[in-house]
Amino acid sequence: MSRIKAALLLLVLVIGLTGCGGESQDAQETAASASETPVEDPAADNEATVPAGTKPQAEEEAVYSDSDKTANDKSAVKVQADKETPAEDPASDKTSLPAYKVTPLEGSTVMYASTSLNVRQGPSTDYEVVGSLSRGEDITITGQADTGWYEIVYHDEKDFVSNEYVLSEKPEDPVPEAAPETQAGTGDTAQVQPVTEVKNVAGVIMVGDSRFVQMQNSVGENPCTWIAESSKGYKWLSETAVARIDNCVGQGTKILINLGVNDPGNLSKYLELVNAKAEEWVGKGAKVYYSSVNPVWENPYVTEEQVKYFNTQMQSGLSANITWIDSHSYLDSIGYRLVDGLHYSSETYQNLYAYYMSCL
Repeated sequence: MSRIKAALLLLVLVIGLTGCGGESQDAQETAASASETPVEDPAADNEATVPAGTKPQAEEEAVYSDSDKTANDKSAVKVQADKETPAEDPASDKTSLPAYKVTPLEGSTVMYASTSLNVRQGPSTDYEVVGSLSRGEDITITGQADTGWYEIVYHDEKDFVSNEYVLSEKPEDPVPEAAPETQAGTGDTAQVQPVTEVKNVAGVIMVGDSRFVQMQNSVGENPCTWIAESSKGYKWLSETAVARIDNCVGQGTKILINLGVNDPGNLSKYLELVNAKAEEWVGKGAKVYYSSVNPVWENPYVTEEQVKYFNTQMQSGLSANITWIDSHSYLDSIGYRLVDGLHYSSETYQNLYAYYMSCL
């Protein structure tokens, strides 16, 4: 009996010991598991919340900073380039024009065009033409560019002309070989009967260049008011002649203008000025006429092709206030004589004057 009790007691002890061992192992496993779980550090929250495969915020800011720096560096380069490179103008190719430097004169000096001469925006033929000067026209020189060209005052602006065609003294009128006389009916128009009788017309203002100066001398005494000077063109008309016309114009006045042979390149300026002034003069009771530029022969200043183009464009561009007189076709029809390629014989001037008076 005692042996049976002893065996039972031993069995109970073994079972008890076995249960305690499993419980201890669980505790150990639990402790080990707890030791593998990192302790949360409040300072490491950023790193702890970054998804897998994403750089920490600090690294991302560094990348952004580097990127911003690179962008700023490029921007700085671009700004510098913008300062050094001229801005392109879509309306013109000025970025390709050569640079130049102008040395100003102390004060200014007056010189003269040796021939018909283009006026340009800059000191070389690369620059746009803004006007022209006639042979012998005075030029106010204010400086000289490093290209040799002169800086001048042109219509209150600073422009340029080639120094190769500027003289210190006014050139004399040339006398080329006389042109052969043009016979009646050899021109471009059908033959017409020449006007042989001069009609006296009162209140006529004759406005022109050297051709009108010579015409006045050829016809002798006459009732017209002559506003005419040699080697003149648009500039003289706008700055001098218009004011003189304004002082004479009134009810019944007839104004006849014949300019353009010295500066056909100012065609558009002639049209603008004459159309505007004609409206004023007609409003004061006047009538306005514009005569075609008359034929030329070989000369160093203007060609017959330029003359015909000028006439065509003027005729089509003049306002309804202005009457066109085609004296070019008239001379082609009746015949004429040029003595130097530009000016006529006395007989031709007299014929032309009689024709003008018949048109008024």
